[in-house]
Amino acid sequence: MKKIYSTLILISAFVFNAKAQSVPTCSLDPVFVASNKVGIWPDSATNFVMGTVGVPYVQNITVKVPKDTVASSLLFCFTRFVLSNPTGTVNYNLPPGLNFGSSTPIVANGTINAAPSFKFPGNANNCASIYGTPTTPGTYTLHLKVDAYATPAITSCPSSPVITGGSNVSTQYLNYYIIKINAATGLKEIGKNSFNLENVPNPFANKTAIRFFMVEEGQAKLEVHNMLGKLIYNTSINVQPGDNEFIFNGDNLSNGMYFYTIKYKNFSETKRMILYGN
Repeated sequence: MKKIYSTLILISAFVFNAKAQSVPTCSLDPVFVASNKVGIWPDSATNFVMGTVGVPYVQNITVKVPKDTVASSLLFCFTRFVLSNPTGTVNYNLPPGLNFGSSTPIVANGTINAAPSFKFPGNANNCASIYGTPTTPGTYTLHLKVDAYATPAITSCPSSPVITGGSNVSTQYLNYYIIKINAATGLKEIGKNSFNLENVPNPFANKTAIRFFMVEEGQAKLEVHNMLGKLIYNTSINVQPGDNEFIFNGDNLSNGMYFYTIKYKNFSETKRMILYGN
């Protein structure tokens, strides 16, 4: 069962469902999917991005369940892995304001121990998200229970297993995924709604369109700060009356929360954006 155990150690965290926030559309990480690894991405070494109190949080997750494993010379075909909240744990010990959720209906598995549970089919790739708006700073170690279900086989395993079949061949309790929530930075939004400022999509991977409205022609300035208030990007934009758009490229940035500001003459407006998938 060694391979089962090592696989389960990889498949450990998935977080989703937020206060006053809809479930974000998750996506598969193409690099992880193309690799020969199984389990989840980010892995336990990379862990999840930090969050900030009052700032919307999203962590995209890719889940790969293997097709089979060999134990004591016997072939076992995985039908599903089931993630659930351990008995005695409140909502996986997630930071207040965060919860589990997914935009992929196939992973829904009802509620176990007063928290949502999820099933991930064998020999398949799925995605999910950790999302919500944190309310309390601190470092939170997640508590997860993962059950592996499989059926014995003689020669080979089906490409599409029966997800409801099989017996529980292993149970693991995983306690090493961490989410750190920082206190509010104190960076204030100035001139709210003056430019109808927004970025689409948000959260985004790689690129996002920063959109805003101007009443006259001129030159505006775009600034991007990290969660600590450090300026990491700035540029000038020639604007026209009406709707304007600037494509922001976050390829060289780390996953996390950022603040972007449009400045024009004596006015400015600041909004938050979330980068994931890098």
